[in-house]
Amino acid sequence: MSSFRTSLGPMLFLWDKERLDSFYKNVAQSDVDIVYLGESVCGKRRLSRLDDYLHWAQLLAQSGKEVVLSTLALLESPMQLKELKRLCQADVALFEANDLAAVQVLSELKLPFVIGPAINVYNGYTLMKLAKMGAKRWVMPVELSRDWLVALKAEFDSLCDLPMEFEVFSYGYLPLAYSARCFTARYYDLAKDQCNLICQDHPQGLTTLSQDNQELFTLNGIQTMSGKVYNLCEDVTDLAKVSDIARISAHQFEDLAWIECFSLQQKNCRPADHVNGFWHQIAGMQVVD
Repeated sequence: MSSFRTSLGPMLFLWDKERLDSFYKNVAQSDVDIVYLGESVCGKRRLSRLDDYLHWAQLLAQSGKEVVLSTLALLESPMQLKELKRLCQADVALFEANDLAAVQVLSELKLPFVIGPAINVYNGYTLMKLAKMGAKRWVMPVELSRDWLVALKAEFDSLCDLPMEFEVFSYGYLPLAYSARCFTARYYDLAKDQCNLICQDHPQGLTTLSQDNQELFTLNGIQTMSGKVYNLCEDVTDLAKVSDIARISAHQFEDLAWIECFSLQQKNCRPADHVNGFWHQIAGMQVVD
């Protein structure tokens, strides 16, 4: 197993180009090892273009980061498929496939790729098939546990000897589901095709509450996320024993401070409103101390 590293996942919320530019300049000065770039949630989000992401990729590569370009998690049109193929022509070492269409395109081009958390991989046999197609890294679906990861790794190793890195979503709002319908637009009684990119008014998502006034979900366009931040800071020692990479998913500039916790494997006190249930094979919104 390689030494434990940290990654910064693709920005899941809609930030304007100026804010993202400032953000990635801060990322370049951070200790994170791997940075994922690109729009992975909604194809209508065009505040930043491919050329912008390639500019940030160059900036980050110059600062010693490994750069990965991420694809959309839900391809809905021939135009988006065409844009995917254009993305796959970019001069980077690795891509993150968040849709099986991206897996097919990257495999046909004989390009190595990361299996993103939006692709359902729940057993070693499926992971072996994807490894034979060119997958080099697997980001575990967010709802799986430590024990599931250990069992899947053992099954994968029994089936093949292909190299595979294992990455775990370790901090941030969890992406739980995707839909062709835009929930943020519906909240404002807007049609999806005339949404006016209203989700940019909610740079940390739109919180929904349960009937007893608890944070239940975070709506982010077509993406439904956890209502609370998932945080494995108190599980980082165990995390480093069973995985290769801890993924931080930022929703604010201040989240970059969590990189040091995971990169140095220093247990931090988890904020009272953060959760870690899935890792411990219980409901995700629960907490194990």
